Amino acid sequence: MAVDAAFARLEIEDPEAAAVVRLRFYAGLSVEQAAEALGISPRTAARLWAYARAVLYRTLREGT
Repeated sequence: MAVDAAFARLEIEDPEAAAVVRLRFYAGLSVEQAAEALGISPRTAARLWAYARAVLYRTLREGT
């Protein structure tokens, strides 16, 4: 439940980062494949993936 809430919050705050998470985590795509699917560069996808992981970790750690 906490992961779903944290992901929903990320979707509101940064839909592009949430899209990368959705493709990486739920669809099992690589960073390169997610970038191609979203029409962004692999470097941007990697940056968004790292950012999203940090935000989700912080959100889950704080419990908010």
